[in-house]
Amino acid sequence: MLITMPASPVAANIDWDIEQPGQANRSEFTGRRRVTQFAQAPRWYASVTLPPIIGEARVLDWRAFVVDCDGVANSFRLIASERNQCFDDGVTVKGGGHTGFVVPTQGWSSRGIVLRRGQMVTINDQLLMLTAPVVVGNDGEAYLYVKPYLRFPTVNGMQVHVRRPFAVMAMSDPRNGWKVGIGQNYAVTFKCEEAF
Repeated sequence: MLITMPASPVAANIDWDIEQPGQANRSEFTGRRRVTQFAQAPRWYASVTLPPIIGEARVLDWRAFVVDCDGVANSFRLIASERNQCFDDGVTVKGGGHTGFVVPTQGWSSRGIVLRRGQMVTINDQLLMLTAPVVVGNDGEAYLYVKPYLRFPTVNGMQVHVRRPFAVMAMSDPRNGWKVGIGQNYAVTFKCEEAF
């Protein structure tokens, strides 16, 4: 089940990691290496630290969120950008059945370079990093070059989240909670991983 993460206070720190599994084999005769990548296996991880929260009334939503996660069972959306990346809201996938590393899109209101390599988008609830700038033509269309591999096929008209992309995450550990110190000084930290 997808639950809502509290909006305030925002995280003081989020450490992002991506696991990109592969297998490397080295020849005993030539010393050359051969690598096999598992394209559909990458997964995002995050460690979230909230700023100190003073007062029980201000921490209630976060305490409820931690318990509502039901350990590793429920998922939530973790925003992956510190601010709006752009102001387009109507971007959608053009055509259906796309998987892999390239996705055609439509409905951009801006023209020219609108997003840069290294920025993020979310398609089909999957967080993806752009590997090339997004260049929108006069027709409002653009190709997105992304990593990791787009796991599930797209549907024509599916929304592409470009303003505030997110990852669908779940707690990494069934034991989660909070710390409280003198003066009702609360600390909330948790580790999570992409849920799919």
